[in-house]
Amino acid sequence: MEILLTGVLLAALLFLGLLISMGNERQRKAIDELRKQVESWTEQDIKIKREKLAREINVPDDLAWLEKVSASALGSAPKLLSASSWQKGDLLAIVTVCEDGRRLFFTPVPRKRLLTALKEKKSVLAGASSTPLGDKPAKTPFWELSIVSSGMFFDIEANQVWQSILGFPLPGGRLTMYEVPAAGGTQK
Repeated sequence: MEILLTGVLLAALLFLGLLISMGNERQRKAIDELRKQVESWTEQDIKIKREKLAREINVPDDLAWLEKVSASALGSAPKLLSASSWQKGDLLAIVTVCEDGRRLFFTPVPRKRLLTALKEKKSVLAGASSTPLGDKPAKTPFWELSIVSSGMFFDIEANQVWQSILGFPLPGGRLTMYEVPAAGGTQK
């Protein structure tokens, strides 16, 4: 009888734990969805407020703008030396070289899609020891840049810089910036 009671009690506790776990997962998904909606609303609100000023925006120096945006994300100026375009198939990016040898990789390609494509390209390019994001692309530090995180006119300025360097408009109004360590540097 005691064994049966212990078994029932243990089963009830496991069932209660399962219910709590399922509830937590539902809450996490709801919070993620709410965060996305708030971010979308914030972007639209900023776009409405800036409409009049947007016509006057002009980025005369691409490298200085990239320096400003990356310094804002990194917390200190990376001292950029050059910026160039990079393209492999449908993957596009602006690659900047810093004074200390590291590279900043700016791309509108979503992180998951980029990592998947780089993994496929690496296997196709058998023998290639690294990707544009280094030997461990999934561990390369990254920052999402948008009008919410990088300033009210980010999408307009980014489009101007993108068009200046790559020759065509930026697809979308967001960029992901990756910080690739210098050759011989370590990735965490």
